Amino acid sequence: MIIGSKEHLLEIQNRTNADSEYLEMAKNEGRKSFTFILEPEPDKDVTEYIRIGYIENNGVIEEIWEGERDTEFVITGKYGQWVRILRQELSATKALTMRKIKLKKGSLVKLLRSSDSTVKWIQILASIPVEFHGDYAEYSTMQD
Repeated sequence: MIIGSKEHLLEIQNRTNADSEYLEMAKNEGRKSFTFILEPEPDKDVTEYIRIGYIENNGVIEEIWEGERDTEFVITGKYGQWVRILRQELSATKALTMRKIKLKKGSLVKLLRSSDSTVKWIQILASIPVEFHGDYAEYSTMQD
């Protein structure tokens, strides 16, 4: 699965919604919507923006999409930073506080309130075999 593809997004939704530990952690977080923007890095042979988003209600992903929509939170960063997060080399919280990725829209305080469930969610994402673009292809986790 290529990162950000429809197939990848559906797998994110399926695994998230099937993870009882995550759902328990996020059960009182309310309804939130997110857009993630993976910015190109032409020097690393990543030339396209990847824009994905989802709506989550108390941990359950109700809808997931490719492209941009108006959402409560917009988080953006260079493609390589997202690879580091998915490889669990860099925590999403640390990436935000160090400005490796940036919150372009939404409340940082509200976002950080759910940092424990975010850590679990990144573990779910990291468990999904994925193919990265450009020079990051060497870090792909797809099975041959």
